[in-house]
Amino acid sequence: MKFLKSLFGRKTSAHETLVVSAPPVKTLPDWCWTPDTTMPIPNWDLVERTAPDDAVALGAFWRDAADAWLQALSFNLGEGFAIAGSEHFLLLSSLSARQRRLAIDFSERAHRRILKTLDGVARAAGHRPHVVIVFDDIEQYHEYLLHYVPDEDDKAMSAGMFINRGYGHYIFVKSDLDRMEPIVAHELTHALVSHLPIPLWLNEGTAVNTEKHLVPHLASPRNALYTPREMERRHAKFWNARTIQEYWAGTSFRRPDEGAELSYDLAERMVKLLAEDYPRYRTLLNTADAEDAGDAALLHAYGFDLTQLATAILGEGHWRPRPDAWDERSVETGNA
Repeated sequence: MKFLKSLFGRKTSAHETLVVSAPPVKTLPDWCWTPDTTMPIPNWDLVERTAPDDAVALGAFWRDAADAWLQALSFNLGEGFAIAGSEHFLLLSSLSARQRRLAIDFSERAHRRILKTLDGVARAAGHRPHVVIVFDDIEQYHEYLLHYVPDEDDKAMSAGMFINRGYGHYIFVKSDLDRMEPIVAHELTHALVSHLPIPLWLNEGTAVNTEKHLVPHLASPRNALYTPREMERRHAKFWNARTIQEYWAGTSFRRPDEGAELSYDLAERMVKLLAEDYPRYRTLLNTADAEDAGDAALLHAYGFDLTQLATAILGEGHWRPRPDAWDERSVETGNA
């Protein structure tokens, strides 16, 4: 497994020392569990109602709650599953002790590198440890995923993803751990900028570029499905006065057609260009607002607006953001 092989030989630093949980001892009240499930799924809205107000106690509360959840799930999944913990992560799996250490080590290093890469922007705020669950096989994985994604078509090709519902967490299949690196890097970036009300194009562009910075082989041209010229033709054909408004509002990222792929690619290109001047990019991230797609903040930080930014990448067109034309409920930041 490329993911694990790339980490062999590394030593675990003091703050990454793994602590493997003892047999299940922590529990959540019966009324905190979602009924009629084949695996233990907490109702996190109910759990949150019992959270303490004290900031110090809150950290211990969420770690205990997550540990209780994973202990219950471990008991359900069967012999061999154990919980490994570090400063910022909890990992449930049947991986070997060495594999657990390597997986946690990558996650902690990604956490540190994102904070460094997005210095003055990313924030390790919050009191919930990041949870990673590795299932033994695809059947077990799909049984669990069924509680969150009931449509078979939506999960048929999945063997690793971030579930952004309830207590957001990562899930993978043991045989396909190569997926872990880019997914953790991408979604962890979202988590560490979640305090900012930035538009989705800026959020996703930042996550994709950070992901490729942390996992460099993803940026290799050999991994691209299309040549640069082919991508230019696809962008030219897709974007127009209507679809660009979907992009600025964030809804194009959820399109069922090629629009989602092109939205991510356009966001990556825009952010790559902007990030060349990090002080201005940092100002943009800290001041951009999804309500105008970051137009005013971009003009303040760089001296040009979104229309000019889109023109630099897509060529001439009707690219001006029109917030008045957006459904207020459709504006997305990616931080929900």
